[in-house]
Amino acid sequence: MNKITTKRSWLAVLFGLIFFIVGIGILTFMIAPIVYDGWRMQSWKSVPAVLLSADLKRNYSSDSDTYQAIARYKYTVNGQQYVNDRVALVKGADNIGDFQTSMGNRLKYYFQSGQLIGVWYNPENPAESIIHRSIRWGLLAFQMIFVVVFGGFGFVILYFSFRGEKAKSPIATENHPWLARAEWKNGAIKSNAKMGMMVLWGITLFWNVISFPAAIAATPEVLAKGEYIGFVIFLFPLIGLGLLFWAIKATLQWRRFGVTLLTMEPYPGSLGGQVGGFVKINMQYDATLAYKVTLSCINSYISGSGKNRSRKESVKWQDEGYARIKPMMDHLNLEFCFDVPDNLPASEEASNNYHLWRLTTESEMEGVDLNRSFEIPVYNTQQQSSRLNFKSPEFFPASVEKITAESLLPLTKNSNVKELYYPMLRKPLGSFSGVLFGGIFAGIGFFLWQQAKTDGFMLYVMSSVFTPIGLIIVIAGIYSAFNSLYLKFDGLSLLYRRKFLWFTLVNKAIPYSDIRVIEARKSSSGNTGGKHKIGYKVYAKVKGKKYTLVESIDSASKKDLLIEYFKQEISRHNSRY
Repeated sequence: MNKITTKRSWLAVLFGLIFFIVGIGILTFMIAPIVYDGWRMQSWKSVPAVLLSADLKRNYSSDSDTYQAIARYKYTVNGQQYVNDRVALVKGADNIGDFQTSMGNRLKYYFQSGQLIGVWYNPENPAESIIHRSIRWGLLAFQMIFVVVFGGFGFVILYFSFRGEKAKSPIATENHPWLARAEWKNGAIKSNAKMGMMVLWGITLFWNVISFPAAIAATPEVLAKGEYIGFVIFLFPLIGLGLLFWAIKATLQWRRFGVTLLTMEPYPGSLGGQVGGFVKINMQYDATLAYKVTLSCINSYISGSGKNRSRKESVKWQDEGYARIKPMMDHLNLEFCFDVPDNLPASEEASNNYHLWRLTTESEMEGVDLNRSFEIPVYNTQQQSSRLNFKSPEFFPASVEKITAESLLPLTKNSNVKELYYPMLRKPLGSFSGVLFGGIFAGIGFFLWQQAKTDGFMLYVMSSVFTPIGLIIVIAGIYSAFNSLYLKFDGLSLLYRRKFLWFTLVNKAIPYSDIRVIEARKSSSGNTGGKHKIGYKVYAKVKGKKYTLVESIDSASKKDLLIEYFKQEISRHNSRY
């Protein structure tokens, strides 16, 4: 039996506990008393008072100055005279907003002019009084930042420290590295939906606790000064609302589908073999629904340096298809199976640069859509599934139209002639995004060149990098927007015509006998709406030159289907192929 142990770092627990206690301490001893006092003082009564002294105290420091409105005043309740010096709920100096300076200057004016002021006193204890009993929400929000930062950081450290790291014995994992991951044991894997939901809520709360109070606190000053450009600060609450929308959506998904468990068959997934299994979904059978499954090999790596370091992902290989639905008594099993080439990287331990395999299943349905992702083990075991006798890329539910090679192409057929036409502006958004991005990049370069005249030689160097790169991106964007491609297969030759606007760049008739190779390569990868997408380009190789047949297709199985389609087209009239 393989023994599983849990490793915990008690030093990390202590470290997290310190931060957590600081956050809770700020909440308990600074924020909670202010809120409580503000609430109980709403029932206090007002009485006129005479100022005995008033001033605005200024505390100097190297970073910033702080201010405190101070005053002593006397008042009479039921014939008894009282003296007090409490001005506001928060005792002490600060520079959050203009409250302290406004209050201090106003009290000084009243004192110097001999005017009475109004104070609030506690009917049950008249010796207890205050001048300003309202809660300063801007200051409260500023203090909450420390609660969220210290308390939240401490909580995360405590959570992961107590959770620990589960590991099997070295003997068990030496020849079976997938057993080293506790979440992969027995081939049953949970999705990352719950953790993703919790992280999203954490980010949402942190962002909104800071952005909303800051925007509200800044509004009076922006209006008073007439600097309406300051309303740009409201972009941050708008982003916060977007985060809130996604957090609520993730929560509704979790409430509807709960835990989704993936069981692998074979276990682990196999390079040079198959990756398959089934996903348990807490739903009843509905013949109108189709469940799409996507298998991706992803390179996860750290990009940048210092403060600019960030983790990024790039798709190395991807295939997609549909799950076969197997209704059970109280749930559905979504079966999937993919053939996987043997020349791809296996699953690796997490590091600054490593490879992972991810399976995603999704379905559009009434209400909340299904979207679940699983990181799964895939290794070079050369295994086939013993229970699954289908392939997801070749399986089409009743509600999905079957994909053929010709349905993937902009094809026109006339007798034995087949024509493909890729017009200008076929991908306008991508093209113009490139022009815009490149224009900004080049614009920065031109600006740096002008600044270099006064700020020094280094800006010339930076300009020499930014400007040409930006111009190259602009040119590439313009070309991608306004080029077109026409292909004609007439049974004997391929007519290949590439144009830019109305200018012909390439116009070549290629005999079928000269086409010896039709293959594909990855041409693009990106992330849209949190989903990884890959693009494959299919081309004919003629005497060392490549002629594009398909500009971009989004899965390995579709790419293979198109390669086979063009091979058959050429081989029907070319016995040498």
